[in-house]
Amino acid sequence: MPNITHILRAEIDLSQPVPELCAVIAHVLQAWPDREREVLEKLREAIVEHLQVIEKGDERIGKPLRESGREQ
Repeated sequence: MPNITHILRAEIDLSQPVPELCAVIAHVLQAWPDREREVLEKLREAIVEHLQVIEKGDERIGKPLRESGREQ
């Protein structure tokens, strides 16, 4: 039986993070056509959480918001 996965690999120009991330998000949403709102709401929650960390000066700054759970 074949192993079928949805994997998006992206190279992001860090000199232009916002448009690059927006493009990645747009492509991810294409894989979830009926769940776009759910994905965007979860993303918003993660962004708000990270903003709160930054505002508090928490020691977690600079660490990933979520662990991917995948070995690289």
